[in-house]
Amino acid sequence: MVGKYTGLSDSYLSVLKALLHASVAMERKLVLEWVPSCDLENSAAKETPEAHQKAWKLLKGADGVLVPGGFGDRGVEGKILAATYAREKNVPYLGICLGMQVAVIEFARSVMKLGGANSTEFDP
Repeated sequence: MVGKYTGLSDSYLSVLKALLHASVAMERKLVLEWVPSCDLENSAAKETPEAHQKAWKLLKGADGVLVPGGFGDRGVEGKILAATYAREKNVPYLGICLGMQVAVIEFARSVMKLGGANSTEFDP
């Protein structure tokens, strides 16, 4: 799960419970890794290189990527990078609320070549 509030699992409690219920229904064990979206961003490579490497290692080891909802622009570029990774590597991606919004931004930028694509929520 790639998000902004990964240190506070209660922030995503409803998503976590839904995943747990789905895993039980499918008779699978849920293995969830928390990836701070800010740590995926290019600026983190300079500011906190260890956290940046760890975040990318977790993302690259995932069988799927879930980006839940959130508010504000902090960590959004990291979420977009996660969406790019999932699309390019054909990794299943589930975007909920803001997670779907960043997937659309990523697609517009990368596939449709609209480099300035964004949301008016972040860039009026």
